[in-house]
Amino acid sequence: MKNLVRVEILGREYNVRSDEGEERVKKIAEYVGQKIKEITEGTKTLSTINVAILAALNIADDYFRALEDQNHFTRTVKNKSVQLIAMIDSKINREG
Repeated sequence: MKNLVRVEILGREYNVRSDEGEERVKKIAEYVGQKIKEITEGTKTLSTINVAILAALNIADDYFRALEDQNHFTRTVKNKSVQLIAMIDSKINREG
């Protein structure tokens, strides 16, 4: 069931329909608003579309960095797991 959540971004209200809970939608809207604010504080001469595009690029960069961090973590855990399994197997084989 879709929830209707009212959020505010840079002083404008938006009604968002989402399967997510209100807290999550508001948290996402706050994040988007912060990214837009970061861009608009840097310069006041950008058009709305340029601000939206730059915010989208910044958000996409954050997303891809998070994916890269997650992939690095997954690879690290996998490598450590393989090493631990090899150590355990080695120990078992020596004692068995």
